[in-house]
Amino acid sequence: MTTTIRINDELKRECDLIFADIGLTMSSAMTLFLKQVAKTHSIPFDLKARVPNVETRKTLDAMLSGEESLSEPFESVPQMMQDLTHA
Repeated sequence: MTTTIRINDELKRECDLIFADIGLTMSSAMTLFLKQVAKTHSIPFDLKARVPNVETRKTLDAMLSGEESLSEPFESVPQMMQDLTHA
């Protein structure tokens, strides 16, 4: 059987990222949810992704791609420690 649900575009994008991070598709996540609802007769569980939220993910992606940087390269470990302890 096929069921269609209407979801806000931003919510769908955010959930797709979260589901992918825990190894699920939107369809498998909804099936899992509905099976638990049928079994428990309630909203049954709280799943959390193991990764940062969408805003933090965007920042991390920008840093990894080189678009953003938190600091300049360091010449030595003492220079890095100085920067970390006096930031």
